[in-house]
Amino acid sequence: MRLSTALLSVASAIVFAVSSEAVNNPVVAGYLLLNPTNGPAKLKALADNAANIPINRIFLSFARPGMVYVPGSNTLERVGLAYGTSGDYGFADLKAQVAKLQAGGVEVFLSMGGWNYGCFPYVYTYYSVGGYGTSTPNYYKIIENGGSLASCTEANMWCYTCEPKSEGTVLADFDIFPEPTNSSVWQAAVNYVKAGAKGDAPVFHPEMVPGTMWKDPKNQQTNLVPGDGYYAKVNRDPYQDLVYLGKDLGLTGVDVDYEEMWHADYYKNGPAAGPWTNHQTTYKYAAIMQDVRLSIQAIAPNMLLATAASAAGGLSTNWWGGNLKNIWYNMNKWYPDLYSFVATTGGVNVMTYDLSNNQQYSECPDANTCSLSQQVNYYMKSYADNNMLAHVGYEIGTPAYPDYNHDAAHQLPLIQSELSAILAVQGAKGGFFWELYKGIGKQPNNVEVSSVAQQICKAALGANTPRCAGSIPQPGGGSTTVNPTVTVTVSPTVSPTTSPTTTTPGGGQCTLPAWSASTAYSGGAKVSYNGRQYTAQWWTQGNVPSAGAPWVDNGACSGTGPTQTPTPGSCGGTAAWSSSTAYNSGAKVTYGGFIYTAQWWTQGDTPGSGSVWVKGAACTAALRRRLYY
Repeated sequence: MRLSTALLSVASAIVFAVSSEAVNNPVVAGYLLLNPTNGPAKLKALADNAANIPINRIFLSFARPGMVYVPGSNTLERVGLAYGTSGDYGFADLKAQVAKLQAGGVEVFLSMGGWNYGCFPYVYTYYSVGGYGTSTPNYYKIIENGGSLASCTEANMWCYTCEPKSEGTVLADFDIFPEPTNSSVWQAAVNYVKAGAKGDAPVFHPEMVPGTMWKDPKNQQTNLVPGDGYYAKVNRDPYQDLVYLGKDLGLTGVDVDYEEMWHADYYKNGPAAGPWTNHQTTYKYAAIMQDVRLSIQAIAPNMLLATAASAAGGLSTNWWGGNLKNIWYNMNKWYPDLYSFVATTGGVNVMTYDLSNNQQYSECPDANTCSLSQQVNYYMKSYADNNMLAHVGYEIGTPAYPDYNHDAAHQLPLIQSELSAILAVQGAKGGFFWELYKGIGKQPNNVEVSSVAQQICKAALGANTPRCAGSIPQPGGGSTTVNPTVTVTVSPTVSPTTSPTTTTPGGGQCTLPAWSASTAYSGGAKVSYNGRQYTAQWWTQGNVPSAGAPWVDNGACSGTGPTQTPTPGSCGGTAAWSSSTAYNSGAKVTYGGFIYTAQWWTQGDTPGSGSVWVKGAACTAALRRRLYY
């Protein structure tokens, strides 16, 4: 796993020939959030239609920051990608789909990190959400779930600030980006960072190891660090292993989605009343990116490196805590060769979404910059003004922030007028969006995913580019038809409250009301879609039935029965837990929407109630990373 000194000495100023190609050919990218239930089917649908989908890059998400992959092992078991649950954990299938996508002109990246895989619930609660007094945007979560900051413990998931209580998350669902001091590549990256530091003196924290107990020196609390420290036990470097895995899968590139806000707030420096510096987080992030860059140069020189970036990351103004402002500005200022390498190969993708216009918390950059398009163009201009090449980001459907159920009035969703205003400024440069199968959400005027992708595609690649007329395919062969100039999701013209008789392609008839993207459905509601019958498991709006949860496929309208009807609570081929079944060590079951693995023989022990069961991936995208309304 260790690189030789000769390989480590590759000149940092190298710019690969692919760089100019990446700059001159705009990218239209979408993130695909994988899960064991319908993730493979979604990826297959995209791969089968690769030449005709309105995107030319896909980010597969998310690998754990503490992942382990031994080159040549051909298994995703310790990657955390949630693609398969047994055997090679989907490696062979994933590799086959990657090849089909690339043959159809779509680049494929693997993304490491994301929100859950970068959130330390205890630290985030005590030093981010609760670290700046009680008048902060998310402090209501502490009040609602614990009553006070001091009442937040692991029992109430530190008052559910990383994810809401409804997600049912436990500590095993989270992770942090580790500092693998066992690795010579990591040590070389740290030395690079220290040599270029122009702010506070760099201080790294190898004592914070995932899966081990950590004592907070500020308040003497001891807590388990989220994540798996297996990489340390077997002497692996997760960032190097990300590259090894990318090479074995035949990927175009890898992506680092670093969102450790807790790290910035915990290790900030400055006067008690602020403003502060978050230089230590710049150093940690830069070391991670340098580790990946060195690994690429030694293992897969043609591989591209991308990263997600904070909307405020390109600003140079004072930092008052609570976000990752300044991080990418400082990285470009202190480590310009590293920033350039990322920006000109895979790209710096700015998450210009989950924005708010709530001026109670000064969430508009200024009083005249409050709409979604105004804020997006403001933040992208900050990158451009500092000569930082970057790509704009969009979010489909209901934003994750602010919480719709708490502050819907200050949400800034992607409606057509705002999308048009952003494209008028940013469109020719391309961009990316979250997420390929996210529904339109709770606001009926939100632009659905195929229309967003088509409009970005035409702005970046040209209106006559054939793939820009395509749609995002649904598993099973369906797709959404849209008019790219109007916010429309085409659905049957019959009223969703009636019971029409619809002739299906196979000749059968549907007597259930046809599904409508604009209709809100309660748990138990039944609809028909593309000749099949579906039942909602919980409240939903805008989620296409054939894409999976919260919809359960009840079979064809012709009465031939479903092609595959999951047992309630199951994940595809993984059976639901039963109190009467005896399970041996290594057995996998589903319970409450999650996969659990038995650590030893057990019978009658409810998953989640004791240590015999280890909680794994969520069965559906609804339980991972972002809320899917």
